[in-house]
Amino acid sequence: SDTLDESAAAAPLPFWRAMLVALGPVVKYTPVGWLKSIESQLYWCQLAGRWHGWALPEMVAAHLALLGVGFALGVMGGDLMLGAMMTASIPFLFNTLYLRNPARKAERQFSAELPEFVSMLAAEVGADVALPEAVVRLSRGQGVCAAWFRRAITLKGVGGLFSEGANEGGMRFEARQSGNADLVGLATALDNIKKRGTGARELLSQTATSTATRYATDAQSRAEKVGADIILPMVLFFFAPFVAVLITVIASPLAISLF
Repeated sequence: SDTLDESAAAAPLPFWRAMLVALGPVVKYTPVGWLKSIESQLYWCQLAGRWHGWALPEMVAAHLALLGVGFALGVMGGDLMLGAMMTASIPFLFNTLYLRNPARKAERQFSAELPEFVSMLAAEVGADVALPEAVVRLSRGQGVCAAWFRRAITLKGVGGLFSEGANEGGMRFEARQSGNADLVGLATALDNIKKRGTGARELLSQTATSTATRYATDAQSRAEKVGADIILPMVLFFFAPFVAVLITVIASPLAISLF
């Protein structure tokens, strides 16, 4: 997988990780939509410093292993319905807490940092610094945005950072791997700016403005969707258990009187 951190993968794996690697072939039987979602989540988590050395097959195998653990715990409790609930809830909680939420946080941090990064890139180019050198300089900074550009540079080197002809550059490749449409657009814009060679500062300034506008629009949209996003967790973890307890309390006296 492209999300594998190869330097960490070279170290010997713990026994339980080796067992997950052995389950790797199940990836080809995994639904494509689910697979792409986990791959994107793992990409952003690793960019933020989490799950180093983990490849996509291992992560999918971990979800499937948790499915089995949940079912086993439910069956051990003597209730198939409980087993079904545990089978669904344990992998869901794992994905939400350790992949989805951290990945969203990293992606939002990237989006927040990007307008300033592109503005500084325009300032560097305006000071007669070549665009590739400006990208390298700014990639030495802190934050998720700088880390993403470092990753793109590491992939193909400074010379392969931009696309040329049929050869896809490191930025375009990493943008596709991220699953972020705005990032793909930015990588394409930077490729075009590099090809033009003139008016780079003005074009970068326009790109920074449009990036900031998109970020503000997305932030407003997320704020409006907060209510809808918390409905499912509330139903699963508050309302459903409350109803289950209520039914148990009401049904217990009836069951005792009948039997």
